Amino acid sequence: MDKAREFESGVFSKILDQSLHVNAFGKNRSGDRAYRRAERIVAAIFLATNHILGEEPLKMEIRRVALSVLSEIIHSRHELRSSVSATVSDVQTTIRHLIALTRMMVFGALISPQNAEMIVGAADDLGSFILNAQRSPLSEKVLFSKNDFLETAHSYKGHLRDIKDNRVIKDTSSVRDNHGMSLTAPSNTARATSVRSESIMSILRGGVELSIRDIAANLPEYSEKTIQRELNMLIEGGMVKRTGLKRWSRYSLTSVEESGAVQ
Repeated sequence: MDKAREFESGVFSKILDQSLHVNAFGKNRSGDRAYRRAERIVAAIFLATNHILGEEPLKMEIRRVALSVLSEIIHSRHELRSSVSATVSDVQTTIRHLIALTRMMVFGALISPQNAEMIVGAADDLGSFILNAQRSPLSEKVLFSKNDFLETAHSYKGHLRDIKDNRVIKDTSSVRDNHGMSLTAPSNTARATSVRSESIMSILRGGVELSIRDIAANLPEYSEKTIQRELNMLIEGGMVKRTGLKRWSRYSLTSVEESGAVQ
């Protein structure tokens, strides 16, 4: 019996941890992560009910509802930022239904209280994740950068060309302005850092001092360690201030940044 459980657990992780190229969520990382969480919950429910013989009504119903969570998250992938989305509300309702069915499985002696507790906790966390995703800028399918709004020159293999006679003018990699700053595009890492910083600052613009845990609750796409690194950079840049020590630390915008936000 123990070997069978070990085998099922190994298959569970091996299959669900596979990296896939198919992505229906585009730039919407919140939606993609919510779907991956839902996949694990559904897989756990199917494993936990495998031993139930025949077409037990409660077994069939909880599997049906679990599968509907997956389809509803897919359908709501473009509406996660909307606080009035009926589709997102349907996902929350279905998750609550799934939690109730899981509890009924315990009273029917169909699954163990330990497994039910884990499934209920994971489903409840998924509902909270989707709720927090509505306030996250990473729930968008499309993500703009400043470069998207700049006029770009005609280029060919890194060289500017004269439109009239197609003559090479200069290698763009060496073009610099009067201040010696390179005109090359920022790296993907720098751009990602800028997005993370702006996400954190948008939350702090509420004017209340927040802990890292409070900020992380509004940005479920990032770990607390990632948020801590971004906050340290913002503090060094004079945009965010910290009060308190260690786990009692609280963060808020500096007076300079607050006045800039008001303008």
